[in-house]
Amino acid sequence: MRFAYKYRLYPNQAQVQFLDQLHEACDLYNAALQERREAWKACRKSINYYDQANQLKAMRAEGLLALVNFSCCQDVLRPSKRSSLA
Repeated sequence: MRFAYKYRLYPNQAQVQFLDQLHEACDLYNAALQERREAWKACRKSINYYDQANQLKAMRAEGLLALVNFSCCQDVLRPSKRSSLA
């Protein structure tokens, strides 16, 4: 028999701000991934990190991104260096 537990969070103000920033970073990552997939499906064009990083300045100027700093946005877009377990 399996049981499910739900835990209620009661974050303080600093934690709420952190969770909001984390949510925004997730949204940025998902939007970038969707842009890459749609570009590949539409015209077989590969969009890399530099193409998307060049768009960040305009996005921040329009107020679409409110992450802490610019390098945080760049880190979200930068491909991760995963170690192989081979």
